Amino acid sequence: MSKMSRNRIIFVLLIIPLFLTAQDINEAIRLFNSYQFERAHEIFIEIVKDKDNPRIVEAYYYLGRLTISPDSALSFYKKVISDYPQSRYADISYLETAKINIAIKNYENAIATLNGLLQKTPDTNLKDEVLFWLGVSYMSSDQEKKGASILENLQTTFPKSVWSERAANIIPTKGPVVSQYFTVQVGSYRNKSNAEKYAEEMTKMGFDTQVVDALVKGNIYYRVWVGRFSIIEQAKAFSLKLDSLGIKGNVVKGY
Repeated sequence: MSKMSRNRIIFVLLIIPLFLTAQDINEAIRLFNSYQFERAHEIFIEIVKDKDNPRIVEAYYYLGRLTISPDSALSFYKKVISDYPQSRYADISYLETAKINIAIKNYENAIATLNGLLQKTPDTNLKDEVLFWLGVSYMSSDQEKKGASILENLQTTFPKSVWSERAANIIPTKGPVVSQYFTVQVGSYRNKSNAEKYAEEMTKMGFDTQVVDALVKGNIYYRVWVGRFSIIEQAKAFSLKLDSLGIKGNVVKGY
């Protein structure tokens, strides 16, 4: 066997594991995006067993998304933050960590986590959502004035963000609150993945759909909204249309 042939064999043997690794995690992500969560979870668990896997950080992040237990999810996000701080999954892991802490009413940890993210990455592309949850955390921990100030800063800095719209419904006002638009809520879930799955089904039916986070008595719910209307009569008519299509239990919401 020539030296060149041996080198080719060595190269192939080295490249095959990397190719298989990429195949595995790409398949797991595909399964996740197609809402086959159980199978995706199994693959991600296998991936993190190989500590030398070049894409292990992705697996840790997705395991956090797939885990219902707050403690387990926090451990996966912590792994991303502590071991892979420069990863593109680090910022979102900070945010998901804070949201879990808000859900379990540990507002001090949520505040520390979000402030830590802003100190580490002041220009994070998640800044509008970070400011929203930071403001909510302060207001939930009896620091209403500071929280309102952060939400007002959010509105000034990101006036077109959906998080600014939501902040407008939280900031205390002296006058009456005026709803700027109406939508129809067709579902509310504790698990974000389930909400995203239902939203995808509604989108495939041709509806303008979004998933939004709602903080209710310290718990985070993921709500599926369909449509956006300037007057309540339009929203009510659309709600009746959904009902006729078999989509029951929908509720008109004003914002």
